Amino acid sequence: MIAGPVTAMIDLFSALTWNPGVRGVLVVAVGVIVLCGSVFLILSTNSGTRLGFLLALTGLMGWMTIMGLVWSIYGIGKQGATATWVVKELNHDDLTQAGVTQARGLPEPDELPSAESILADDPALAKQFPSGEGIKPPTLGDLIGVKPELADRINRDLPEGWELLSTADPQTGEAQASASAFLTEERKLFEKQTDFVVLEAFSLGGKAKKPEDAGLLESAWFKVKRIVSWPFGHPAHYAVVQVQRVIPVEPEPGQPPAIPRPDPDAEVLSVIMERDLGTKRLPSVGVTIFSGLVFAICCNSLHRRDRLVARARSAALART
Repeated sequence: MIAGPVTAMIDLFSALTWNPGVRGVLVVAVGVIVLCGSVFLILSTNSGTRLGFLLALTGLMGWMTIMGLVWSIYGIGKQGATATWVVKELNHDDLTQAGVTQARGLPEPDELPSAESILADDPALAKQFPSGEGIKPPTLGDLIGVKPELADRINRDLPEGWELLSTADPQTGEAQASASAFLTEERKLFEKQTDFVVLEAFSLGGKAKKPEDAGLLESAWFKVKRIVSWPFGHPAHYAVVQVQRVIPVEPEPGQPPAIPRPDPDAEVLSVIMERDLGTKRLPSVGVTIFSGLVFAICCNSLHRRDRLVARARSAALART
């Protein structure tokens, strides 16, 4: 009679090992019962059930407030959506007709100085970019990555606020990856990423950068000023990634794949994106606010109870 239910319970708990979600819930539940429950048990035996629960809840909410504040400052713990590039528009070979007005003044690739002309005027830089068969020709972004002072010369030909991104810039790789995923997976204009090459990438806006030689106080003031200034540390940030279809080349047996080269007769596709900063710290801020409110209510309840107890004791002493 007993073997059947026991066997069923064993089978049930064995099945739970295959579900990490259920196991996680059980681990958290046991932790809460053991840690919070043990504190509540000790307090309730000394102060009574109601007061013990109120004291335990106040301590828990105070700790949760501190933990949520630390999470919010360092961006750890429970996190929301991360920052991503959101494609706003795909422009075909004519940025003057772009729906995003900020991108209308950007030049086409043939309107910018070529990397070859810059290398011809700078023999020292040309030594770092050897040319020959099987070597990918550099772009302007590659040149800026090696010689950053070239950015001022190139950015003079761009609309105010826009800048050509270096291939060494961290945001360049993320913007190019988002544009490539949009072209191949969402719009399906290309079968694979090797069917096109990235010409250049541009950026406009975004958060101001802290000076490299800033001291501790200057860094703190920079952070505060960036947060309180409109739009409260979240300025608009745009990026444009220009790509072009490659010249199809049949691979030769036993030979390495040919270096992809853009087809000059193909149209230039400009992927215009805007930065979505996400909600990385929103859950942590929510935990901090909720825990802080409950902590304040509990502290107020304890304070009012102490006043009532003190008043009752005073009245008892007066009667005696």
